[in-house]
Amino acid sequence: MAFTAARNASDTMSEMNITPLVDVMLVLLVIFMVTAPLMDMRIGMGLSQESRRTPPPRVERELQVEPGDLFRLDGVAMTPAALERELAEWNLVQPEGVLKLAVSADADYQSAATAMAAAKRAGIENIGLLEP
Repeated sequence: MAFTAARNASDTMSEMNITPLVDVMLVLLVIFMVTAPLMDMRIGMGLSQESRRTPPPRVERELQVEPGDLFRLDGVAMTPAALERELAEWNLVQPEGVLKLAVSADADYQSAATAMAAAKRAGIENIGLLEP
């Protein structure tokens, strides 16, 4: 900050005095530093207890979608209607099961959409996608 001498008595100084602003900011900083450790916010939450029994294993099945609307569920070729029936029966027995969907690189998008729609209509909620 450079100081300049006034040329005559009628010249006024047009610089803003920021000393009071700095003083106020330092006081606010000190107040914040003192009160920050006192603000201890805690949220009460009920944590679950450790379970001693092991969860049942998740059954996984693999659905392969191949070119020409060919569907293979665990290696067995099926039509879309038979696939939906089989998935619905499996979902009744294993509602926590995981269906792994593997779509061939040569298969068209409609075949993949048909397979996912059949799984949705069968009520399967856990669907995983595998890389071809």
